[in-house]
Amino acid sequence: MKHSFFIKTEKQQNRIQVKILIYAVLLNIILGYLFVLVGASFLIFVCLTITISIIAPFIDVPSGIKSGSLHYYSPLLIGEAVKNGILNLHAGTLFDYYFVLSKKSSSSERKKQVFKGYIEGLLNLIEQYQATYPNQIKIKATSYIINTRTAQKIGLRKAKTNVLGRFLLYFNYFNLLCSLSLMNGRLSFPKLNNVCSFEGELDQLIEKKDY
Repeated sequence: MKHSFFIKTEKQQNRIQVKILIYAVLLNIILGYLFVLVGASFLIFVCLTITISIIAPFIDVPSGIKSGSLHYYSPLLIGEAVKNGILNLHAGTLFDYYFVLSKKSSSSERKKQVFKGYIEGLLNLIEQYQATYPNQIKIKATSYIINTRTAQKIGLRKAKTNVLGRFLLYFNYFNLLCSLSLMNGRLSFPKLNNVCSFEGELDQLIEKKDY
């Protein structure tokens, strides 16, 4: 499984990002003009918020990789730099789904690809820290795909989503909508109640490696 964005040259990557920004700006200018004409100027803010939510990972993720604040354990599993003994894991973003998932595959094949990406990422994470076992690192993760039962089997437990986390979920609703639609091959509206936060000790994850 390869991430087609990162196998491109830096010049090609920058060109893609610039195009995305230009298209986003032009779209908002056009829609903004139309909203003003019909007397619905308040929709300009709504449109801008949705646009930022959708394009943000196309800018933030590559920037985070370059700065070292983000690290790929697989093309569909990202980890933040360990801070205060906590390692935050993130499922693949819309940016990753777009450049990793095969456009020619069926929806079931794309779902399998997502699960495979998670598993590969967890195994790579374990391999990285297994040599330093025992560790004092806590894992935190949020996922729409993994349910509570599956999380428990790999050593994670369900945790309460804090206010900030809940706000970010609602802010990124359209981003998640695009991600799910891309994975399912059809328009798919996310149910935010299905998004769960999990936490656990890294050592517990390592102990579940065979499973």
